[in-house]
Amino acid sequence: MKSTNMTKFVIKENISSIRGFYLIFILIIGLLTFVSRTSDGNMNSSGLEFASVVFLFITGLNAFKSNFYFSQAMNVSRGEFLKGLILATYPIALTMSVIDVIINRVYNLFIPSPTMYDMLYTAYRNQSHIWDWQSMERVWFQLNDIGTLAGTVLWQFSLYSTAVMLGLFITIIYYRSNKLMKVLISVSPIVILFFLRSLISVLPIELWVQVRALIDAAFGITAMNEYMAVLTYLVLSVLLALLAYLLARRAEVKTD
Repeated sequence: MKSTNMTKFVIKENISSIRGFYLIFILIIGLLTFVSRTSDGNMNSSGLEFASVVFLFITGLNAFKSNFYFSQAMNVSRGEFLKGLILATYPIALTMSVIDVIINRVYNLFIPSPTMYDMLYTAYRNQSHIWDWQSMERVWFQLNDIGTLAGTVLWQFSLYSTAVMLGLFITIIYYRSNKLMKVLISVSPIVILFFLRSLISVLPIELWVQVRALIDAAFGITAMNEYMAVLTYLVLSVLLALLAYLLARRAEVKTD
């Protein structure tokens, strides 16, 4: 089995869970639409595609062990397995990004629902509402030009890819660790947060200003340049994929 066959296998394996996710997701937004239409209150929502980020992160967390065992049973080399597993991430992330944009545009016909992209990289951020003198309400109109649609798809695709790779990287670290290391890894986010909080009071403010400016530039926030964020996310996803590959290429099948 070559890496391309492994990629196809991983994609097919995830189709049912993706269908289930969207079935639940559409039922929820359908319910929200029904409630909005049958009530007098104004309802709005935002950033619903973050559910896809969480779903793909969990998908990454569950992507390694069972597929690794299957590949070893089929005498697939670790290199081919890892290449196939990593390459499967990108078509899944791109497909879900396109689906999310379509669902969002349909949902916006009934309920205003800006995406995370809208809130970060369009006029929504600076002038989130426009006053409608006819209805005497603050309303928001979503942009649907080619540039906005393409930017949304690409930005979500890069974010989704990073989410999967992060989940895959974490699960491989857990797989390669003993029980003590798993405990240490589990508590490490809390330790890191406390460490960073302590650094804030120790390091000079000028340094934090520079760090904030660097992050701002990397994600194009102030400049509202989504393509800088796309580039940053893709670099992060490739880096995580490389680290995951290096960690897993010598992984052994565990009997416990």
